[in-house]
Amino acid sequence: MDGLGQLVRVGNVSLAMLLALVSTGCYATSAVLQEREASGPSVQGPALVRQLIRRPWWWLAVLAAVTAAGLHIAALALGPLSLVQPVGVLTLVMALPLGARLGKREVTPGEWRAAAAVAIGLAAVLAVAPHHAPASRLSVMAVLWAALAIGVLVLILVGLAARLRGRGAPVVRAAAAATSFGFASGMTRIAATGSAPFLLAAALAVLGASAGLGLAQLAYRNGGLGAPLATQILVDPVGAVIIGTTLLGEPLLLTPARAVIGLAGLAATAGGIWALTRAGPEHPVDLELAADEAADEAA
Repeated sequence: MDGLGQLVRVGNVSLAMLLALVSTGCYATSAVLQEREASGPSVQGPALVRQLIRRPWWWLAVLAAVTAAGLHIAALALGPLSLVQPVGVLTLVMALPLGARLGKREVTPGEWRAAAAVAIGLAAVLAVAPHHAPASRLSVMAVLWAALAIGVLVLILVGLAARLRGRGAPVVRAAAAATSFGFASGMTRIAATGSAPFLLAAALAVLGASAGLGLAQLAYRNGGLGAPLATQILVDPVGAVIIGTTLLGEPLLLTPARAVIGLAGLAATAGGIWALTRAGPEHPVDLELAADEAADEAA
């Protein structure tokens, strides 16, 4: 019976990884379409949202995101959060050629090298990720305290982004979006496994995903695709590992060799993100300032 149970667990984890991979392809398509549509209108805030909901391609992006979310939920129900979430690193690799094709340009060798660094680096995190998920039971207060901590962190990041100018602001907004998405995945895992009351965990998952979607729109709007998406891909899995180990009790496979591989992977990922940030769009990210400057020149 123990052998059969182990085979079942291995099969579940393999299926979870496959579902996570397909989900990643849908997320990449959604991210490219979101960036394409959000870059069109010359407005921000609520006016931007009102224009986006009238665009069919934006709704296709939403459909792709919903499909990806459904597959991701299924993957989280079968495998550990700390193992499933890092598969999202492939989003960047898939999104780069898609974005370039829609933008009628070629992916530069530098972008490919940066994407490879991000992908290989975060893939190394899987070396220390847990390959099984222990059963856990969380109190309502533990879930609420976790939600409060994440909420405070997101608000701090949003406030910091409002004070920054240039490319730093969309990167920080992307970090806030990724934190929200990672929290949503954690709550989804809790809801799917019954580790806490379903309605509470599901409501918090929807709240986190909604906040992440809104913050991602602002990040793509002002920062293009590369740096915000890369930032999300870095912060999301790291946050998932933290939530999985601290809240869900998922054990890290830490040995000296695995720790070195994991740290080297994070360093490679950070380098790839920096390269993508430097290769980001050259247009001004503060549209109101750009409009003022154009008006001054016309005068």
